[in-house]
Amino acid sequence: MNKKFVAIACLAVAVAISPSCKKDFLNESDPNAITVDASYKTPNDVLLAVNGIYQSLRSGNNVGESSDLWTDQRSDDTGTQDNQSNAGEPFQFGNFSILPSNTYLKNHWVSLYGTVTRANVVLSHIDAVPFPDNSVKLQYIAEAKFLRAFTYFELVRLWGDVPLVTKQLSYAELPAATFREKQAVVYQQIVADLTDVINNSPLPNLQASTGRASKAAANFLLGQVYLTMATTQDQANRTTNLTNAKTYLMNAYNMRTFGTLNSIPYTDVFDVAKKTTCPELIFQIVNIQGDVNYSSSIAANFQAKGETINSQKNHQVLVIMLLMI
Repeated sequence: MNKKFVAIACLAVAVAISPSCKKDFLNESDPNAITVDASYKTPNDVLLAVNGIYQSLRSGNNVGESSDLWTDQRSDDTGTQDNQSNAGEPFQFGNFSILPSNTYLKNHWVSLYGTVTRANVVLSHIDAVPFPDNSVKLQYIAEAKFLRAFTYFELVRLWGDVPLVTKQLSYAELPAATFREKQAVVYQQIVADLTDVINNSPLPNLQASTGRASKAAANFLLGQVYLTMATTQDQANRTTNLTNAKTYLMNAYNMRTFGTLNSIPYTDVFDVAKKTTCPELIFQIVNIQGDVNYSSSIAANFQAKGETINSQKNHQVLVIMLLMI
């Protein structure tokens, strides 16, 4: 028995130190957890990721249809807040008394940086993907940069100094890379992204029937950025910023495909059936229409019970019957 035990022990030692067992075959990868690197193999993978950047804007916590809490509802032209709930978090926006603990504020911040992250992931991995047509690659880069600039413009106007992140970060890099950067530096990045889109991308001047970025949209956004900088940033550069604003806004205006503005009926701008074709629209994101699950919450909630004119979503009315015995 002792000899047999020694033989088995020697065999185990030999197996343990043999070259064929250097690989740790016990460390298995989860087939359900696909790494980011594995997600970027083909141009179609990149296209899906770019579509995901657009999709993130749909949320009401982002710039979707219910995001008027951050804009119009802070003025006196609209409001859906309950006047009886003055202590509620939504009321803090209209009353200009927002607390740091406001969950709506936190959700807006998280959603906007989610868009930035998606854009950064695309830009950090696109060079590893082989593209038969390099113009397609440049198009996806331009769309990601446009959407990143668009989102940072929202962030810097709301919060001022904000973290400026332009690449995918590892967990170890997060603490050192997420400090609040000065507004001027954030604006520089926005200008750099949009300038690159305008000068170095194959994007068309206008998107005729799809809700994607275009050079007209980039020029318009950059003009708006310069106009904002002229009124909020260093006044020593006010004249230069105003001149740049006029240049890029006129660039966008001159890219239109129609004659005078009054050649387009005013109602066409608000016609749902023409939301992808109205020439006056500079940039719009076209979401699926008519789907009961992804329909407009505003159209569904504010139309009369039983109606399906604006939304196909059917409201279920709970009827409570009281039986008196």
